[in-house]
Order: sequence, then structure tokens, then C-alpha cells
Amino acid sequence: MKTLLINNTLFRILTPPFYGILVYLLILLINNNVSQVSEIFTGQEVYACIGLSYLLFETLRLNIKLTDSFLASQSDGISKIIIQSISGLLLSLIVISTAISAYFNYVLSFSITDTQLIIFNSIYGVSSLLYNLLYFSNYYLYKQNLNRLENEKILTETLKSELGQFKNEVNPRLLYDSLETLITLIHKNAEEAEDYIDHLSMVYRYILSHRKVELASLQQEIKAVNNIIYLLNYLYDNKISLKTSLSPEHAEMPVVPGTLPGLVESVIRSTIINKYNPLLLELNIEEQDGYLVLQNKLNEKLIVDADKKDIFDNVQQSYSYYSEKPVVQVKAYNFNYIKIPILEVVS
Repeated sequence: MKTLLINNTLFRILTPPFYGILVYLLILLINNNVSQVSEIFTGQEVYACIGLSYLLFETLRLNIKLTDSFLASQSDGISKIIIQSISGLLLSLIVISTAISAYFNYVLSFSITDTQLIIFNSIYGVSSLLYNLLYFSNYYLYKQNLNRLENEKILTETLKSELGQFKNEVNPRLLYDSLETLITLIHKNAEEAEDYIDHLSMVYRYILSHRKVELASLQQEIKAVNNIIYLLNYLYDNKISLKTSLSPEHAEMPVVPGTLPGLVESVIRSTIINKYNPLLLELNIEEQDGYLVLQNKLNEKLIVDADKKDIFDNVQQSYSYYSEKPVVQVKAYNFNYIKIPILEVVS
């Protein structure tokens, strides 16, 4: 993970020099030779300690990568912590022993004593354990923050989904348009306004009564569609009509509640409708393919509402829980086809 501290470029470049100086000071203190501190930035040994720190840190970093690769299934296990710590300690002993012996033999031209070797290995051995401690603390903190971010993301998506569902259930745009029409009707024709209120109440009664219901019948959905068409026909001068080619046996066919009303209203909102271009919606069943098909002649507006895509996505997501077949929209031969999978209830 590039976000971890040990993989940070600045950490890899700047930490070893400071740590090498600390190691050198510690060795001076162990050897009771504090008087050499004044020569720290000119002494050859301090640069050797810095070089050993670079070598150790990069070796331990490589060891962590190899451990992550071989123990991927145990990334959060105690066994990985133990294996990585022990392998890091062994590697530090091997690398430091080899490097410091080579330094004494080839640079200083005499062999390192056992005491000196033990001091270097002890200090850098503890350093390897501290390095792994730093890694695991940073790793688990990163994992914890990542889990929190994932939980926040899930909560945000859930809230967004619930708000979207609430908006679709309430359908504020239909309510706003209906109230505007109703205000006009009240001043024009009280009896017609009363009839309009009845249809509006039936639309919202259906929405509220089926919000917690998994499936509704096709007959109920068509009735809800007819009520919506009745309401919107006041805006489009009665130029919207619905033609169904369904047999009585299809009346109780299960449908996800709100599917047809939502799709029909979406088509109406995105289509140019006037006395020269009335909208005829046709609903039929393709038995062979297993689809309920809603079709209309294409005459789309230049700017289509974003709600149209949202409604289609919601329907598609809802049907993914009940059927392996997707909800399909096809535009061909100057016609728009929306194909909804036929659901089968298995008892």
C-alpha cells in the first residue's frame, strides 16, 4: 500500500540519516567515548551507521513486501506479525553482520571483534523490531480508517438511496402539477375538480399502500397508470392514451410496485406531446421472450429530465433482486421499447 508510512519517499530518504546518527551516538555512549561527539559530522563511522540504516530499512521494507505476498490470506493474523518480526530480525542480523564485517575488513583493514559485532547486531536487531512495530501500528491504523471510510460511504449511499426512494414515492413533480391543475379546475368546474381529486387521491393511496409491499398485480399497476394519465392529460390536452393487449389471465401477473406508473410518467415527461403528435402508449406481453413491453413512438424532447434515468435505474435495480433478466430499453425503427422481465412466483 503506497499510503503506508514506510512506502513514503520522504520517510525512506530522510529517516535513515537521523536514525544512523542516533545509532552512532548510542554506540559512543556504550563504549564510554562521548568525547568524540564533537567529531560526529566528520567521523567516518557516522556515515557507516547511516549507510547501515539505509540498508536495514530497505531490507526490512522488502521483507514486508515478500511477507505480504506469501501470507496474503493471513494479512490480519497474529501469525503474520510473528513471522514478519522473526524474519525481519534474522535478516537484520545477517545483513548487519555481513555489512559491518565487510566495512571493518575492506575499509578499516582489520577484523571486527565479537563485542563490536554483538553491539551492532543488538542495536539494529532492536531497530528491526521497532521498524515492524511502526509498520503494524501504521497498517492497522490505516485499515481502521479505511473501514470507517467504507462505513461512511455505505451510510451515505444508503441515505442517498432512501432519499431517492422517498422522492420517487412522494413524486413531488406530479403533486405540484396536479395542484396547479386543481386550482384552475376549482374556479372553472367544481364537479370536475372533485373528480380530479378522486384520481389524485387514488394515485397517492396506491403509492402509500404499496411502499412496503414487494409485489403488486399487473392489473393494479395498469389502474395506477390510468390514474396518472388522467391527471397529466389536463396538461397535454387529452393527447395521452394507453392501449393494452393483455388477456384476463395476465391480470394477476406479479410486478414490482411503481414500475409501470414510474416508467409511463417518465416517457410522458420526455416526449413532445401536442395535437399534431399525440402519445399512444402500448402495453403487451412477449410470451416467448418472457417480457412485458411498454412501447411508444419516438418524439423525444431535446432536453430530457435527469429523473428519467433515475427512474429507469431504480426499476432496473429493483428487478435485479427478482430476475436474472435485465430491464431493457431499445430505440429502433422510430419506436421506444421498454422491456420488463415477467416475474414468476415460486411457492
